[in-house]
Amino acid sequence: MRPIYCLVGLLWWLVSGSLSAQSLSGADLPVLRVALPYNAFPPFVTGDPARPGVLPELLAHFTLDGQPVQIAYIPEERSKKLISQEQIHVRMESESWYRGNTPMCWSPGLYWVEDVLVTHQGASVPEQDYQGFIMLGRFGYTYPTVEQALTRGLLQQKLFYSEREMLAALASPVKEDRRFAVMSLPAIRWLKLSNPKFVSALKVHNVVDTAPLQLQFNHSKLGLRGCVQFRDFFVRFRHSTEYHSILLKYGLDIKGVPQ
Repeated sequence: MRPIYCLVGLLWWLVSGSLSAQSLSGADLPVLRVALPYNAFPPFVTGDPARPGVLPELLAHFTLDGQPVQIAYIPEERSKKLISQEQIHVRMESESWYRGNTPMCWSPGLYWVEDVLVTHQGASVPEQDYQGFIMLGRFGYTYPTVEQALTRGLLQQKLFYSEREMLAALASPVKEDRRFAVMSLPAIRWLKLSNPKFVSALKVHNVVDTAPLQLQFNHSKLGLRGCVQFRDFFVRFRHSTEYHSILLKYGLDIKGVPQ
């Protein structure tokens, strides 16, 4: 069963789709609206109301002109459209992963995310040639290290809605297994805590990419004001005991915070 607050986020998304773009434009919204992934991105967004993740807890400390931000949990592809249409102001992203054409304002890096290659223990491992391999990926995500191979048709791709689904698929072996995933190392570590099969069945290989996790603000009046104020806020907050406590709560090293 999905967490209640995720269902509420989905309901907000469905309702928002029936409203006019004008009534939801960034200029008309008095509260800064933040979209976080509906299907989670652990440990930054977990889908657990009791331990919601680094980003919800971080944003609980931030206000825009004294007003708390409003968080909605929205599917990845939908949030990309909503921020361009100024129906939300902020979403989780990295400038390194962004492939859109709409100008955005970017927060400082919140945490360095290492992407690693992960396979089943008995699977073949791609070296430099991806021919004949299948990469398990997530809907709406970009994978810079394999983009060229995907574009040229050298690598097949199978898409899932969450990291948990991807690891569950990898953990179930197939004959002559040539599947792999490129996934955030913190996500793998977090999901292994609740699934012993992931520990025994999966093998984490080398780091293939590193990017700063960021918040992406649109260029609406409220979005730009939020971007400026969040930058000022985070420059101070990233050195605080509060932020360090949040990171440690989710098993993250404070050395991973960009300086």
